[in-house]
Amino acid sequence: MTSSMPSMRSTYILADDATVRLPRDPSLLAQAERIAEGYQQRQAAEAAQWLKRGSAHLRRGQYKPALAFLKQALHGYRNLGDKPRQAKVLLTLAHLYYRMADYLGAADYGRQCLMVVRGLGDEDMIQQALEHLGNTYRHLGNLQRALDYMGQSLNIAKKRGDRAGEMRSLNNLAMVYRAKGLTHQAATLYEASLLMATTLGDRATQLQILQNLGNTYLTLRDHTQAIDCYKRFMALSENGEGVVDNHTTRRILTQLTRASIAIGDHNQAIVHLQNHLSIACALGDTRGAATLLDDLKRSYAALSDARVAAIWPEFTSV
Repeated sequence: MTSSMPSMRSTYILADDATVRLPRDPSLLAQAERIAEGYQQRQAAEAAQWLKRGSAHLRRGQYKPALAFLKQALHGYRNLGDKPRQAKVLLTLAHLYYRMADYLGAADYGRQCLMVVRGLGDEDMIQQALEHLGNTYRHLGNLQRALDYMGQSLNIAKKRGDRAGEMRSLNNLAMVYRAKGLTHQAATLYEASLLMATTLGDRATQLQILQNLGNTYLTLRDHTQAIDCYKRFMALSENGEGVVDNHTTRRILTQLTRASIAIGDHNQAIVHLQNHLSIACALGDTRGAATLLDDLKRSYAALSDARVAAIWPEFTSV
């Protein structure tokens, strides 16, 4: 009986056949390597250009083109397997989404950045990513997660002896505690951060903290401490380099007036109202000026009543 299976036959490839012979010229291999290297260099140059253009648009506040170029840069660096530059672009994208108040996008890119930099062991970038995520989750209302990220950021800054990073982490932690309603703890953290900012000569952070700390003391109804913070803010803004915008100055003057009235210091309230009125007039804010004039009238009347009460207390007790 014959088998129905086909007979097996050996097949040979002739190594010396011209159709299958591999090139043995080493110069061809070197040429292929040069082509591959040149391609990578072009990709790297393109990614660097996209990053540069995206960053330039970001500085000018042009968020839509910045987003497009930065995403192209990220795609380029991912293709190249360049993890350090991937991390840089991811963190830049995270900050961009944060500026756009798209906190879900900011959290997504922040987490991607954190994953990459943890793999690299780059503690500086890890600390920055954690700091960013802490602020982002505060805006998202997830305060416990915000505290977790900020606490990790603070620990890394302390471990590295990064005083500026420690200062920022304390300031950010204070904002989280204040959002949680833990106002006394927030004030303590702000004070610690302010001390470090003063030691480091970081004027911008001092101004930010003094404003936040003053507002915190107002919430605590510690008007004397609030006034001290606001006055230090005004002195620092007038004597240092750079200009504090009129909107911020007017807000501080409003808070100073409010705190001064709360402790019955109508003389100081009038001084702050007059300063505020001069700014409103210079800006052509007629409605604001009219409101401030009404406030001044009430403060002068309150001052007169206070003087009468001080001189003739028997009339005020009737």
